[in-house]
Amino acid sequence: MGPSEAGKSTLALCLGGLIPRMIKGEFQGRVEVAGRLANLCRPREQADRVGLLFQDFEAQLFCTRVDQEVAFGPENLGLERTELVQRVQNALARVGLGGLEYRDPGTLSGGQKQLLALAAALALEPQVLVLDEPTTDLDPLRVEELLEALGRLSEDQNLTLILLGADLRLTRNCTRIVLLHQGEVAADGPREEVLREVEVLRRLGLRPPELPALFHDLGETPLPLTLEAAAAQARGLGWERGHGGKTENDAPADAPRASELLALRKITFAYSGAGPIFQDFSYSLRQGELTAILGPNGGGKTTLVKLLRGLLKPQAGEVWTGPEAQPLLVGFVFQNPDYQLFAEQVWEEVAFGPRQLGLAPEEINRRVETALTQVHLRDRAGEDPFSLTKGQRQRLAVAGVLALGPQVIILDEPTTGLDHREQEDMLALIRELHGQGHTILMVTHSMWAAAHYAQRLVVLKNGQIILDGPTREVLAQEDFLSACRLKPPALVQLSRRLGFLALTTEEFRGKIAGRTDS
Repeated sequence: MGPSEAGKSTLALCLGGLIPRMIKGEFQGRVEVAGRLANLCRPREQADRVGLLFQDFEAQLFCTRVDQEVAFGPENLGLERTELVQRVQNALARVGLGGLEYRDPGTLSGGQKQLLALAAALALEPQVLVLDEPTTDLDPLRVEELLEALGRLSEDQNLTLILLGADLRLTRNCTRIVLLHQGEVAADGPREEVLREVEVLRRLGLRPPELPALFHDLGETPLPLTLEAAAAQARGLGWERGHGGKTENDAPADAPRASELLALRKITFAYSGAGPIFQDFSYSLRQGELTAILGPNGGGKTTLVKLLRGLLKPQAGEVWTGPEAQPLLVGFVFQNPDYQLFAEQVWEEVAFGPRQLGLAPEEINRRVETALTQVHLRDRAGEDPFSLTKGQRQRLAVAGVLALGPQVIILDEPTTGLDHREQEDMLALIRELHGQGHTILMVTHSMWAAAHYAQRLVVLKNGQIILDGPTREVLAQEDFLSACRLKPPALVQLSRRLGFLALTTEEFRGKIAGRTDS
């Protein structure tokens, strides 16, 4: 575990033999994997010993069919066809992609692409499996399923797993946690010990587990790691409210609805050669909202926002963008910011859009200056965009959108691939832009981000809206969320078991204030 630039991906490339054989630099020492010096082997000689899932998993995908993608590695080992087919089927089944053998990988969701890259690594049946940020594009319950599957693989096949990332869910089945910081080991020990090091995790820029962090911040010990232990300890401290079986949600009275800005009306959409994602589907975005769209992988989230922006066209129905006399400007920030960055300088990247509008040079300069200041990149104006960190490139993509003066900003998974500090920076920027009058719509798998920052939650599953309402009300619907492969944040779950609903530590503290004195 470690924040951005701690050395996690570099470690993965060393274990796979790509460093120093294919990626050059200053290298000293030795890397031994499964009894072989990886730094002296060609990467192909390590293929059946070390499986590697890149952080940029899309860089590993190049075939035009799912089954061919998984078959590529084992086929190059010279396996018999019967064995080859069996490995492909087993690998796809393990990651939950059975039945998608003939799909074009380009039509899969981001999470499904990540699972496909993992299946391709599993099909080689390595002794060591190195997964770099394997949960970035997965919905919460798909993460649970992945971790369960990896745990079974480790036990059944004596497979050594090395998981790299900043997501502490990765540690669920781990026997050991190593914290990295700037290329050095900052902590190393059993899972149960390291996860309780709340201050150490925060100092490194990692988000500690919610429950031990909550009890730490409230000055209580011991620090529980599970919901059951936390609830029992909280009841012992007198934090539970008597509520007669009902959970207080303190929902505010319904506010009058703002005017509709953007809408999908009775649309039908299907990708070529596949069944419909949406059929007779309607959704509206209202002025001034900060909305998060949640839902399982493949449920239609990214398709929905691309339809709203006009990047996809429905086969039937209407995409309504307001009265014709008042054209609506909608900005779109891709999940991968590198898809929309191409200039040689940060300043030129942001200036590109306003230039296409034919604005005067003075106005272009004013807009670029303002946008870069808003995203806190003014001091990087002369740099190459690809010299920036992932979080900075994400903010640069936002600046390019802001310079066009949009009323609505759509962000697809704006925190993916960022460490906790970078996520907080991005979410603070989103809140800041919302406060400046922008209507914001973001797709996210991060339940804590949705709970802390969004005003409205929309839960999408199989092309249908299952839940839609104020954040507090939606997070109280645990059964509906579970049916959509989602779970409220642990703090929300704990508060509901105690008879109230809190979204943040501050709210939780306020709810129990006075009860601990009685």
